[in-house]
Amino acid sequence: MPTVAALPQFFDLALPDLALVRGGVVRSHRSRGWWWSREGDTPAAPQPGVPTVLLVHALTGSAQAGGKDGWWEPLIGPGQALDPAHYRILCFNNLGSCYGSSGPGTEGFPPMKTVDLTSIDIARALLLGLDKLGIGRVHLTTGGSLGGMITLTLAALAPERFERILPFATSVSASAWVVGWNHVARQILRLDPGYPDNVGRGLEIARQLAILTYRAEPRPAPGTDAGYPVQSYLEHQGKKLRNRFAAQAYELQLAAMDHHDLLQPLPGDTPPAISRVRASVLVVDVDTDQLFTPAQAQTLTAALRQAGATVERTTVTSIHGHDAFLIEWPTLGPLLTKALHLHAPKP
Repeated sequence: MPTVAALPQFFDLALPDLALVRGGVVRSHRSRGWWWSREGDTPAAPQPGVPTVLLVHALTGSAQAGGKDGWWEPLIGPGQALDPAHYRILCFNNLGSCYGSSGPGTEGFPPMKTVDLTSIDIARALLLGLDKLGIGRVHLTTGGSLGGMITLTLAALAPERFERILPFATSVSASAWVVGWNHVARQILRLDPGYPDNVGRGLEIARQLAILTYRAEPRPAPGTDAGYPVQSYLEHQGKKLRNRFAAQAYELQLAAMDHHDLLQPLPGDTPPAISRVRASVLVVDVDTDQLFTPAQAQTLTAALRQAGATVERTTVTSIHGHDAFLIEWPTLGPLLTKALHLHAPKP
């Protein structure tokens, strides 16, 4: 049996320049990645025959999917659903984010006044990263929310490369509800006195607004003289993001969500982008998700089936709403195992 590498590792790639869909070019293009695999299988020398699981993070995530403080830490590691003894676990920081990949303020990234990011741009950057590593076929690709949008986009851009996908708590296109919330968050950022280079309180409040759409707690808590628990919780979440994220990167990731629409053709193509997907798909939604509703999951499932893809759908029951994909560990593990074993289409 293969031996698991002692620890996961970060790595950096220099990638080709990337022309963006809505104008501008990313030069001196760099991508930060995270890797955990069997002994001897490294980013510098990927071994042939090791199946790759590509994880795509959500809006304010990073490449650190597993290990201590990883956003899917309970699901990745020896004996877990994503076991590095059996799979190469790979995650990249999104283009335009602020955890090591090209983004606002880095060398060669277009000025913020001229750039407008899309999910296609982020997906193309991920494809360049896979190319650089020499990884052709991907056994499973998965992500939630924006990560689910990018997962679907990857499967549309390069249908021959992605065998299985698990888009979680996402949609085939951004709804008016998603775009509307993102619009308000963007206006909050721009009202901050330090905008655009030193956004503080504006980023905190924008995050508080987002948290209200991510959660669906059903039971109101009584207030005290110090206020209601939800108020202190929102303040805590806002301060956490202010201490770890950049407002300009936040704007770009919001834009990538807004422009996500696979019912439209890819640039230079004519059929709807979703019709290009050939991977086997497990669509997962959350019954209490206010941001990406079960109805949207049904629309996505129908579009994929119409395209001829093999699709299964599961609805997760959770009190937590949208963020269930980052919380419901006992449910997520079996879903990942199921997705890993979907019957793959022939190359």
